[in-house]
This record gives sequence, C-alpha cells and structure tokens, in this order.
Amino acid sequence: MMIRAATLLIVDDVQSNRETLENLTAALGHTSILAASGIIALNIIAKQPIDLVLLDVMMPEMDGYEVLSQIKDNPAWRDIPVIMISALDEINSVVNCIKMGADDYLTKPFNSTLLKARIGACLEKKFWHEQEQAYLHQIEEYNHTLEAQIKERTQELTEAKEQLEKLNRVKDEVLSSLYYELQKPFKSILTTFKQRLLDGVHEVNHLLESIKQSLLVTQIDPATHIYPFELSSVRNILATAIAASRDFASSRQVSLGAVPMCGGQAIGQEELYTLISADYFTATEEADEAETYLLPIKSVQKTDNHGKRLCAEAIMELLKAAVKFSNPDSIVSLSCEPSEGEIQLGIHTTGRLIAEDTLPYFFRSPSDSVTPGRHPGLGPSIAYHLIESLGGTVTVANRGAEGISFTIRLKREKL
Repeated sequence: MMIRAATLLIVDDVQSNRETLENLTAALGHTSILAASGIIALNIIAKQPIDLVLLDVMMPEMDGYEVLSQIKDNPAWRDIPVIMISALDEINSVVNCIKMGADDYLTKPFNSTLLKARIGACLEKKFWHEQEQAYLHQIEEYNHTLEAQIKERTQELTEAKEQLEKLNRVKDEVLSSLYYELQKPFKSILTTFKQRLLDGVHEVNHLLESIKQSLLVTQIDPATHIYPFELSSVRNILATAIAASRDFASSRQVSLGAVPMCGGQAIGQEELYTLISADYFTATEEADEAETYLLPIKSVQKTDNHGKRLCAEAIMELLKAAVKFSNPDSIVSLSCEPSEGEIQLGIHTTGRLIAEDTLPYFFRSPSDSVTPGRHPGLGPSIAYHLIESLGGTVTVANRGAEGISFTIRLKREKL
C-alpha cells in the first residue's frame, strides 16, 4: 500500500547525524523535526503529533533507554513507532531496546534503501494498528448500545417478577392467617410464636459468640517498637529531604515543591533545621557517635535522631524516584495530613504512569531480568524497608492519567 507523507522526530546529540537523516527522510517525502537531546524530544512529543521516532541509543544526560521507556510507558505515546539508531558495536543495546518495545533499528552509517524499507514498514504497521483500534472502538460502541438495551429489558422483567412475587406473598399471608385463626386455638398460636422467639434468641447468641471469637483471634497488640514522630520533626525531615534532592531534580529540569504546613503555619527560612549535613550519606559510625548531624535540641535522644535521619533518607529516595517519573518543567508537590494518631505524607508527580500489572512489585529490588531504563533503581526498595523499620508504611499508585503518588504513613507522637 502507499504510505502517506509522515512527520518524523529525529533524536541524536550529533548534529551531522541529524542532518544526514533529515536529508534522507526528506528525499522519501517525509517532514522531519530535529531534537538534540532526550528531554527536548519528550517536550516535542508532548506538544504535537509525531508519526515515527528515529532515536539514538547513546546520548548524554538522558540516553535512548530512558526516552524509549517514557514513550512506551505513556498511554498517549506508546503506539508511536520507535526505530533505534546505533553503531555496529552497540548491537546488544539494540536487543535490549527491542525488548523494551522498540519497533526496529538502524546502524550507522545509514543505508538509504534500508532506511526507506524500515520507515515504510513501521508506518504501515502503525496505519493498520490505527484501523484496528477504530474498528474495535466501533464494536465497543455497538456492544454498549446492545448492553444498555438488554439491561433496560432485564430491569423491566425484574420489576415484573418482583411485583408478581409480592402479590404471591400477600396471597399466602392472607390464606395462612385465615387458616390459623379458623383451625387452631389461640393457645396453639401463642406456643408457636414463643418457640420461634426462643429459636431467634438462640441464633442471635450464637452469632454474638462467633463475633466475639473472631475479635479474639484477630486482636492485635500494638508493637511497642513503632517510632512516633512530632509534626515539627516531620517538617524538618521534609525540609532536609527536599534540600538533599534539589540538585538531582534540577539536573532533570524538575522542581520540588515547598515544605507543606503539616497542620501548622508554613515553615520559614530561619526554621529550616538541618537533620543531615551534605556529607551525611557517607558519614562514618565515629561521626555518628560524635552526634555531628543531630538536631539542635539537646533533650532529644540519639535513637530519636537516628530514626529521623533514616526517615529523611527514605523520603529523599522517594523524591528522586518521583523526579524520574516526572515530565520536564513539572513540579513534584508534597502534602502532609496529620490526624490524631498518624501523619500521612504525600509525594505527587505529573508525568508517566506505572503499568498496573507491575504496581504490586514496584518496591522490589530490580533483578537482572529488568530491562535497563524501565525501573527507577534501588531507591524505592530502600525507602520501603526504611519506613517499614520505623513502623510506618509506604505505597504507590497512579493518579488517574496525570502521574503517580507516593503515600507515607507514620505514627504520630501522642499530644
């Protein structure tokens, strides 16, 4: 079939490679848009329709793995064909890209005949996929219409059946009352009623005993090792984690939101105590013994500060993971909702989502079978075990189609 002219996105950090591909694709009748980095490419895809992406594997800052991962993880972009570009000695990288969802690959130097064939095959595949989706959408609409008609008819039949059953019950009750009143003395009726009442009491007692036994079996004695947090400590922990993550976020063109109020007034610059110094994450046990990195509150015990440092490190790892799932120029916002016995913290992104079938395994350490660029690394797993060791919990979920949210629950110190 004849493939119409398409809009191609060429992503390569080498200008000569971009220009060569632009000339070759122009000769095939296609329009090309050039991007010198992965971040620029993702911004272009977010702003205008792209029919096919020619993506270089090896690039600085954001390599082809991560760009491909973000394209294939986004429901709105995953059907865009991606052809990977690599040198002859990068064939193993190309194999990994194909496993991640890339449609084809090209090697440098470029062969115009091979380029034409592979672009044509990918565009034809995209065309037939769109046709299939259109037909499936029509079938789905027909099914909805038919389902609505069946549901309406079923509702009518159900209502008619209920009306008939109601009339039959009324008839049976009238006949039963007439029978007992005419055929049995009042004493017999009273005896029967008393026996039924005793049977009902027996059933209620049995039910109450079952409930009591269930409560005894499921009774949980609260663990005394759960670490309680004060609101002021939580705000300091958040400030420390944000400060430790800001440089990483800036390298990805992502901003971190302000420290949330946590039920009080917004924290001021003069109140930003530092739980952990810049060298904390490489500090030795001797430095820890010297209590160099503790809060300036002398009454706080060393174990308390250790717990706060662990909590700050866990939140820092979650913030970095949130940055990896965020779109460039977006903001990672934070929330804090204290209740009587709990403090709930939230980290919210705007960007790519997590596949629903992988959500239960998100906090597991990535194994050798995980394709590079598809998993955020060890950070979420580390954060999960740190929060759990403090008696808290951490979960992750997709926020509709906008992004993801981490929810951290910590025990609050009694007022």
